[in-house]
Amino acid sequence: MRAQHEPAVQQAHTASSPRLRWWRVFPGQADQLRVLRQWLADLLPPCDARHDVIAVASELSANAVRHTASGMPGGRFSVEVEWADSVIRLVVADGGGPSAPQLIDDPDGENGRGLLMVHKLSAAVAVSGGKEGRHVQADVPWAANGGPRPYDSGWDQGTAADLSSLQDRFSTALIWFGQTTRQWWAMVVTDGEGTLVAASSPGELAAALTAVYSSGPGRGRAAAGRPLAPERRYNSASELAKTATR
Repeated sequence: MRAQHEPAVQQAHTASSPRLRWWRVFPGQADQLRVLRQWLADLLPPCDARHDVIAVASELSANAVRHTASGMPGGRFSVEVEWADSVIRLVVADGGGPSAPQLIDDPDGENGRGLLMVHKLSAAVAVSGGKEGRHVQADVPWAANGGPRPYDSGWDQGTAADLSSLQDRFSTALIWFGQTTRQWWAMVVTDGEGTLVAASSPGELAAALTAVYSSGPGRGRAAAGRPLAPERRYNSASELAKTATR
C-alpha cells in the first residue's frame, strides 16, 4: 500500500541529496518503545517534523511488539532511519506473523487506528515480507514541516558528505557513523550471513568493504590488514543487536 505522493519522495533520495542513516535492533518488549523514542530524539534536531517521525516509528514498533513474533520471548525488532532533505524514511522490521498489518478507517475501532495515523503522517507507506518477517516502510515529510537539511543541524558537513559518498558507492551495504565510538561502520549481508566492518576513517571503511566484496561473506579484513574480530558473521538481525548500536 502506497500513497500518491511517492514520486516526490523518491526524488529526495537522489545521489545529489545528502542523507544520513542509522539502524538499531531492540528487544521485543513494550518498555523498549521509550528507548526508541529517546534514541530518535537524540538523533534528530528539535522541530515539529521530529514529533511526527517519533509518532510513526513508535506506532510501527508497537505493532511489531504486540502483533508479531517480535513480541514473543527472545523476539526483536529493528528500526532503520534514513534522513534526506525532504523526508525521513523509517523501516521497521519485525519477526512476522500470520497476517499483514491492517488499516481501518473507523474512529470507534481499536485495531488499526494507529496505522491510520501512520498513513496520515506519511507521504508513502509500504509493507513487504510475510509470516517469517516483514518490513514496514514509512516516508515522513521533513522539510515541509520545518525540518533542517542533514548537514545544517549540527552535523559536520564533511561527515555527511563522506557518508553519502560511501552509501552511493556501496549501495547494498548498510553504512553509518557511530556518534559514540566516532567509528565508521558497515554491515554487508551475503547469502543470509552478515559481516560487520569497522574503520576509523571513510577511506579505511571503503578499503575494508572492497575487501569484503572481493573475498566473499565472512572473509573481510580491515584496512590495516588484520581480520575483523574472529570471523564476525551473523545469521540474523537479532545476532547483531549488541554490536549494531555502537
